[in-house]
Amino acid sequence: MDLDDLSNSVVDAIEAKKYDQAEKLCQRLLNEYPEVFDGHQRLAMLREAQGRFQEAAHHYEKVLEMMMKNPQGVDQETIQYITE
Repeated sequence: MDLDDLSNSVVDAIEAKKYDQAEKLCQRLLNEYPEVFDGHQRLAMLREAQGRFQEAAHHYEKVLEMMMKNPQGVDQETIQYITE
């Protein structure tokens, strides 16, 4: 599964409230694509859906750190979403 398919499958699992499956997919994202912020972003989304807001904030901070280190290809809309 490529990055986009894997990342989108996390969103699908979260929307279906299949949190265990989403967790596994997030871990796979983090392991297979450690240099890409998708794993942390999706894990933050999962934690939000679970009501674990402090953990979600931690992962959003990781996303921002990664964006600051490598801002190429990061659109303003994504930055705005993360910072809100």
